[in-house]
Amino acid sequence: MKNIITTYGILLVLLCNILICVQLVTASGQAAAAREYKADVIAEIENSNFNPNVIESCKRQAATAGYTLDVHACTYDEMGDIQTAEVILEYSYAMPIFGISDKKMTRGIAR
Repeated sequence: MKNIITTYGILLVLLCNILICVQLVTASGQAAAAREYKADVIAEIENSNFNPNVIESCKRQAATAGYTLDVHACTYDEMGDIQTAEVILEYSYAMPIFGISDKKMTRGIAR
């Protein structure tokens, strides 16, 4: 009888550990996907030479993907062209088992 209780206790602790690890991996995956998406947006903005139509298209695509994207021009040259822009991507970060649900930001600079 003692072995049965011990075995089920160990299985319960193991199950809890697995659930916690799955939540941590999922949250880490959400953050990694957001960082990768931001890098793709920065590359697209740089390749378009800061085209305003491309920036608006990126914002619409980010909203469709569940992100909030802000692009702010940082510096201008003598001609008035944008040379750099700050890219801010806001994403959801959630771990329901721990009751954590928050919005996080990742920032980058397009040059």
